[in-house]
Amino acid sequence: MYKKLFAVIFLLLPLFPAQAIEFTEGDYYVEIKGNVTAQKEITEFFSFYCPACFKQEPFMNQLKIALPEGATFKKNHVDGMPGRNPEIENLLTKALIAAKHLNVEDKIVPAIFNYIHLNKANFSNEKDIKNLFVINDVDGDKFDKVFSSFSVNMGAKKMQKNTENIRSQGFTSVPTLIINGKYKPVTNKIKTMDEYKNLVLFLLNKTA
Repeated sequence: MYKKLFAVIFLLLPLFPAQAIEFTEGDYYVEIKGNVTAQKEITEFFSFYCPACFKQEPFMNQLKIALPEGATFKKNHVDGMPGRNPEIENLLTKALIAAKHLNVEDKIVPAIFNYIHLNKANFSNEKDIKNLFVINDVDGDKFDKVFSSFSVNMGAKKMQKNTENIRSQGFTSVPTLIINGKYKPVTNKIKTMDEYKNLVLFLLNKTA
């Protein structure tokens, strides 16, 4: 009789999922000061020069796929990385914004990352960046028009302001995710990338 009872319990075990992590404030996330977004939104603060940002690109792409309907994922390029030319950093910030305006962000972002981290090459000026766009099937004249536009220049200033805001609160490492303009994940206790993704999605859906 006992053997049959244990057998039934054993068969039922897979029906009960492992206990989910309770994502508590302080242990798994902190609230930041800033503008809370009206819609669900993930902002990734990153630098093209950051090796960790390059390595986490596949994860960021997975996050985009997992987003609920109506949610958005935005990249905010960070200037002022140690040992980097601020003028080139600003050009790369503008490149990110221009790529979005030209609907080639999915091609240009990995191209810039690969140029720096796989090819071990350096951007010296705007012409180098333009060449990368042209190689990726962007018309040179269109690039010139968009890259020098008011909207791209204002977008770059907005990204710099966003960066200053999180740095003023002590968040200086990249990549850093900010969720809904309000929450920053804390990853000290995160053991797997799946846990990290679940944490981000939890914060994305958090209402209070």
